[in-house]
Amino acid sequence: MTFENDFKIIKNLTEIQSCSGNEQKIRQYIKGTVESYCDKIETDILGNLFCFINGKAEVEDSKLRIMVDAHMDEIGLMVRFIDKNGFIRFSQVGGQNPRILPGANITIHSSSGEEIVGVIGEKPIHLLEQEERKKTSKLEDLFIDAGFSSAEEAKKYISIGDYIIFKQECTPFIGNKRIFSKSFDDRAGCFILIKLIMELSQIKNNLDKDLIFLFASQEEIGVRGATVGAHKITPDLSVTIEVTHAIDFPGINKEKFYECKLGSGASISTGPNLYPKLTKILIETAKQENIPYILEAEPRPTPTNARAIQMTKSGIPCALVSIPLRYMHTNIATIEYEDIIHTKNLIKAFLLKDLKSTIKL
Repeated sequence: MTFENDFKIIKNLTEIQSCSGNEQKIRQYIKGTVESYCDKIETDILGNLFCFINGKAEVEDSKLRIMVDAHMDEIGLMVRFIDKNGFIRFSQVGGQNPRILPGANITIHSSSGEEIVGVIGEKPIHLLEQEERKKTSKLEDLFIDAGFSSAEEAKKYISIGDYIIFKQECTPFIGNKRIFSKSFDDRAGCFILIKLIMELSQIKNNLDKDLIFLFASQEEIGVRGATVGAHKITPDLSVTIEVTHAIDFPGINKEKFYECKLGSGASISTGPNLYPKLTKILIETAKQENIPYILEAEPRPTPTNARAIQMTKSGIPCALVSIPLRYMHTNIATIEYEDIIHTKNLIKAFLLKDLKSTIKL
């Protein structure tokens, strides 16, 4: 496919508003996109989406069951209080940066089914005291203006507990090399899963393994979907596809963190959360296929679904591959298209390998 065709899917994925616990719309879109390529599709009580591609083998029990995981939820907000003038106070769903919230364009997904537009307001700079200008507003001091004049008017449309999602158009920079949008964490991973399903379904008669693609729910509030999903599937091994911090912008000390920039290709993580044999095969595969990659040290449980998957039942061998992303958890998260494609190509080549020996110590 060309950039133009891929961008249509990326744009749809990132612009859909579905935060943790409210994944219905993104799940419906993904299901509609991949269902004709899958042998079976299932959901569960937490809202996970499982897509199955069954390989062929002379002995059915000899096939490996491999899970490929990406989370489909995004960060958001939730209505917690409506004041007498109709202004809305909110809590965060997932990790928010209060410094960048004022001025954001949002949609309140009303429990009545309506979508209510609003903006996150803040006192204008002209009205700030000198000391106030030096400080960042706290989350509890921010509010949403949805055009209401009273609590009574607001409560005709919205309720406590309604989800609030940021609104942002997915936009390519000049040259179509890079793209900015909300929710690349982890809709970029979801795009890769969709592409893998489309491509691998065409050659499933040559696959010696069963593939289960998990579009996980509720990662942003504690890897909850993957915890349940991995328990349901209990694969022989698993690969999580995520985003990682590209820190190639001014004002950050790379020596304090690591070296990662847009254009790096795939980021392969290594550490105790991850199965060394799988990590080694990913590195070897990248070299064999001339796919650019970097290594990322993860000395603790990773902040991804892999930390839950690894600890499922008696333990599942896990790998983690990520796409470099600038400005994570903002509405202008920026990614390089070729990094997405390199990561997809690496996972595809990895899945086509003979991996049976890798799950033995």
